[in-house]
Amino acid sequence: MRKTVFALLSGLMIATGLFAQKTEGEFISLREKYTIGDDGSVVYKYHKELKVNTFYSIHNLYGETFIVYNPDYQILTIDGCHTVQADKTMVPLPPNALNEVLPSAAADAPAYNHLKEMVVTHTGLEPGAVISLDYTITTKPGFPGSGDIFRSFNEVSPVRDYTLVIEVPAGKELVVSQSLGAKMTKSADGREYTFKASGIPARLNEIYAPVDDVPYIYASVNPGEGAAAVFNLPKEDMSTLASKICEGKTGDTEKMDAISMWVARNLGFCALPLNQAGKVRKPSEVVASAYGTFEEKAALMLSLASAVGVKAEPVAIFAPTCPPCLQTLSGAMWIKASDKYYSAAGGFSRPVADLKGRFQALSPSGTVSVPEAFTEVKIDETVSLDPKNATEAGDYLVFKLPVAREGLDASGVRSLNSSRSYPIELPFKLDESVTYRIEAPEGGTIVSVPFEKTLSCPAGSVKVKLTVSGGTAVYTREAKILKTIVPVKEYASLRNMFNLYKDDAYRTIVVKK
Repeated sequence: MRKTVFALLSGLMIATGLFAQKTEGEFISLREKYTIGDDGSVVYKYHKELKVNTFYSIHNLYGETFIVYNPDYQILTIDGCHTVQADKTMVPLPPNALNEVLPSAAADAPAYNHLKEMVVTHTGLEPGAVISLDYTITTKPGFPGSGDIFRSFNEVSPVRDYTLVIEVPAGKELVVSQSLGAKMTKSADGREYTFKASGIPARLNEIYAPVDDVPYIYASVNPGEGAAAVFNLPKEDMSTLASKICEGKTGDTEKMDAISMWVARNLGFCALPLNQAGKVRKPSEVVASAYGTFEEKAALMLSLASAVGVKAEPVAIFAPTCPPCLQTLSGAMWIKASDKYYSAAGGFSRPVADLKGRFQALSPSGTVSVPEAFTEVKIDETVSLDPKNATEAGDYLVFKLPVAREGLDASGVRSLNSSRSYPIELPFKLDESVTYRIEAPEGGTIVSVPFEKTLSCPAGSVKVKLTVSGGTAVYTREAKILKTIVPVKEYASLRNMFNLYKDDAYRTIVVKK
């Protein structure tokens, strides 16, 4: 179960008839309130009443609540927690149901071992029980992004009533952007903003859903402050290390390639976002500790690039419909240098013209215009079949063809469900051509049956072919993806195409000993 600091929702408002459907649970009431102080401090109050309907929701979704906080800046108070069972019996939370652990993202990162994750284990659960939880997080001034309020609504259970209240200092105006469709009202003195939504439907947990299809509410008294925080990276003179890394390299691209690979091979990655880490360590500290967050690795790469005369800047990537704030920017960061984007994690780069374009990209100098991704893959290799890599079946050896290190094989696109309710977003447009010239082991004969299969759909096409001649064979695969967003009506034909692409029956070679 994905750990979530604040419980979250889903979808645009629709008729309440959806609640008659069987869902894993239902948020009967969900309320959040932010009180922003004149000094930049924030008091956040959270309340939920959540009905669990299934054993799956108890054991896999809602049996525990996870609350991450940074004690350097924040104080967490559990204000109340109990369960009301189906027969109205109230089960109070026992003392041993509150346990603080280290957030998993901070594991193997001593600089962040002070972070806390409160695990609230809800007791007395059964189908039909209602969980009630109230807590407060008080944040001191100076915590990055505390003035940015961003809520995405992507919960698998519906919400009957949702309320968000934001109280701002006198004289401050709240900047608001939303796609949820919540009704907003403002108090007479202009200090309190209230958002209300009801009948928010569950959102099916479908992989590869377009990121711009997730509704949100964004509000800030200091818009742009979060964006500034993520680019406020420390700089140091890293000339000695940079000279060693780039020894013998000429040109910006060669130097930046070397820096990126060195960072990937020598430094671990800590997945803490800035709005949990609360700081960005100096590049020298990052090198000495052999790990870093996205922002810390970005700061290091920028310092190394500067030391060898490479002009580079950080680029933050976020959802295409969301406004830039720390919670949307803190995460995937790239370094733009020469004609490439380099992942701040190191070791991965793309030509500027090939980076995926279904997002927004922001740099310190402003919005970066990035075209839609196009990936071209051409592989032509000779594969010598080694009996040690085969599965024996009587007088036969069964071999699996190599999995490509790029293209669809490397994209992470897994097997797809038989049906779908939302459009699917593919990682890139693609033109892939793979050829394996296959040689049987000594004394063996390839006896696989030749084949040629082609499937196409509005989104693209796949063709697989095998020709066999005694001890040799030639396998070819061609794949084309013509668009990245595929509507539901075209999903079945896309799935059939993908199934052909990944079918092991067309990636297996049989050799008679």
